[in-house]
Amino acid sequence: MLISSVDYNLLRPLLALLEERSVTRAAARLGVAQPTMSIALRRLRAHFGDPLLERKSNVSELTPLATHLLEVLPELMREVERVFHLQAGFVPATSTRVFSVAGVDHMIERVGPPLSRAIAAEAPSIRLEFPAADARLVNNAPASLRSVDGAILPHGYLAQQPHLDLWTESWMCVVDASSGLDAGSAWEELLARPWVHTLGPKDGMSLARQQLRVRGIDVRVAVVAPFFKVVPSFVRGTNRVALLPASLAAGLAGVNDLLAFAPPVALDPIRDAFWWHPDRDDDAGHRWFRSVLSEVANDIADRNQ
Repeated sequence: MLISSVDYNLLRPLLALLEERSVTRAAARLGVAQPTMSIALRRLRAHFGDPLLERKSNVSELTPLATHLLEVLPELMREVERVFHLQAGFVPATSTRVFSVAGVDHMIERVGPPLSRAIAAEAPSIRLEFPAADARLVNNAPASLRSVDGAILPHGYLAQQPHLDLWTESWMCVVDASSGLDAGSAWEELLARPWVHTLGPKDGMSLARQQLRVRGIDVRVAVVAPFFKVVPSFVRGTNRVALLPASLAAGLAGVNDLLAFAPPVALDPIRDAFWWHPDRDDDAGHRWFRSVLSEVANDIADRNQ
């Protein structure tokens, strides 16, 4: 089929059909009549030369081609939406744009609420989304940055990409108060204990562990936690040690029998930044978003000084 004959209006029905695996549910999701969705499915099957959905044991399953389409469609749809939002000018008060900011759990908790309030004050119809900044996004950068408006990550995970520096903070050790460890403990005492980290071997190493490795120091990892926010729960009631960003660790001191203190060996501070793909540089809406984020970040940094 010639590219000129492609009906791009079929992209949304295609995504709905593949995700719902049901004409009825896809029709309800898009708010159209079931016969309309059935017509769309027939046209899609004719275009791809593939049934896409196959009935097996009273359940609709995706064909191999449909499975592949479902892998690429969500990012494609985001790119299509981004293209149609590109404008020479940008009017926040009337914009209905969606901005997507990837980040780790505690960072989204830190910046998300004040950012959403600042955005709402100027652009009440804009929507914010905060997907996780997972290993796939980091490892596939910069191409993966096209799927979001940007990612909040420390220097060290990304480099040589446009970015806005947000703030700098130190690392803190976190231990259980009954572990026998405290701010006066020697580094050798900490290394003798099991540790909790946030990245498994297949995904790389956290920045803190990378720094220890550079110094010729490695630790015995007892637990790999999925998020920073749950690390304290794996330390509590044990003899384990963890390194957390100071903004997260500071709130733990004296709470639930946890202690937080500066590590006995100097570690480079965490320099958090907002990173984006170069093709967002001249997007007026993106420039406005970056200016709002910069103001929010400055307020957060000022409060923590």
